[in-house]
Amino acid sequence: MDNVKISVYTAATIQLTALIEGLFDGTSMVSDSVTVELHSSSAPYSLVDQRKMVLNSSGQGSGLTSTIIEASSYYLVVKHRNGLETWSALPLSFTNGGLTYDFTTAANKAFGNNMKLKGTKWTIFSGDVNHDGVIDISDVSLVDIDNLVFATGYIVTDVNGDNIVDLSDLLIVDINNLNFVSKIIPTFTARPIKIEAESLE
Repeated sequence: MDNVKISVYTAATIQLTALIEGLFDGTSMVSDSVTVELHSSSAPYSLVDQRKMVLNSSGQGSGLTSTIIEASSYYLVVKHRNGLETWSALPLSFTNGGLTYDFTTAANKAFGNNMKLKGTKWTIFSGDVNHDGVIDISDVSLVDIDNLVFATGYIVTDVNGDNIVDLSDLLIVDINNLNFVSKIIPTFTARPIKIEAESLE
């Protein structure tokens, strides 16, 4: 009888620590929600699961995922309403139904060291307002428009979380724009398709 590999899916808990640049003042963070994704550790890094999670003033949050395979490893991805998509440096494994990961302790906790030091903590870049993976002049323009009309509330252009869009939000986005900040993720190069050409003779 042939050996049959059986994948057992199980529920597991993710304990996450991550700080968002614009929301973090060097001591505490404005609590906000993020989307936490698990991606396959091998190309093309397919999405396996995603959950909403609330990060508290220390950047800590927890959530339950229900589609992991205990013996497998996954990239952990954090997405925020105006933060830059950030991946864990390496694929991570669940142990005894749990995974704990802290992005804040070193730059190399993120793929490509793609975070910003603020005080003594490493933070996820703020300012990707239109979620295209690049903090550029288009994001600056969106924030500046809302700054000029004195926009308020829980909106994507409020980068520092004080419910007012003003020059302080614009400054954060513009600095990251000037530094050409963009997401860094594992790359996938598709294998070229071999085309057999017919003889012209």
